[in-house]
Amino acid sequence: MSTITIVNGFSPLNRWLLYTSFMLAPAQFFSGLGNNCPSNFGFLAYNWYTQISWLHAIQNHELHALSLLPVHFNLLFVFTYLGGVTSGNLAMGIFLGLGTGGVIIVNTVAAWISWATNQPEGFGVYQFFFFGWRTLSPGWHKFILVWQISDSLFALNCLYLAIYLPIKMSKYTKEEMDKIPWYLGKFPLIPVGAAGALLVGWPLILWTELIVARNNIESDTDWVAVWLFIAQAGAMLMPGSATYFGCMKRAFKKPKSDGNFIVGSLNRGLAR
Repeated sequence: MSTITIVNGFSPLNRWLLYTSFMLAPAQFFSGLGNNCPSNFGFLAYNWYTQISWLHAIQNHELHALSLLPVHFNLLFVFTYLGGVTSGNLAMGIFLGLGTGGVIIVNTVAAWISWATNQPEGFGVYQFFFFGWRTLSPGWHKFILVWQISDSLFALNCLYLAIYLPIKMSKYTKEEMDKIPWYLGKFPLIPVGAAGALLVGWPLILWTELIVARNNIESDTDWVAVWLFIAQAGAMLMPGSATYFGCMKRAFKKPKSDGNFIVGSLNRGLAR
């Protein structure tokens, strides 16, 4: 079978960054609790960019056999998007919640468009693994429809959570955060949460990679998505702050020692 080159953004690097973003969702959720720094803005920006990329590729019929994926990503990634709704204040939390709700809607719409317009082009061509290798057919297309309906109902529930969670979690105070065991902190949750997410999501990751390999799909790297992921990780790792944008103040604040040195020098000069 000849190699199928599809739209940029689905290279091995892009795919594994997508999986990594999914695995970082638990740590991402905790990083926003009681934190007034915009630690989840990078997560939201990365999710919006990837979803818009998926939607454009679907609308332009540029996914080939990867058009089988949105319905399944709709189930897994809709839930992980909720990892980015937490914040230390209500205004930022509502903004993140509305942004996350928008991503969930785009995700669901993209999945339906893919099912209705892209998958029929692959009848008798697109291959996928389901207890053995299968070829997409009208019968399998109807089977995927059942999955798509259930995923959409699940996404509807997540829309409610996208608004409820930031309102609920914005009430966490620094004192309450200090009572949380250390092993549930942001940094311990990076490996532990990633392992838990991988335990849940590895079948989808494996299924995706099997489809890519079986259908000989290639794609160039979308470097905008790569840099957005780096920004996401950097924002998540920023130290938290109980005051509004206190992390920014720390970043631009001069060390006290320098100030003391300058003041001391002025005093000595005046004494002379």
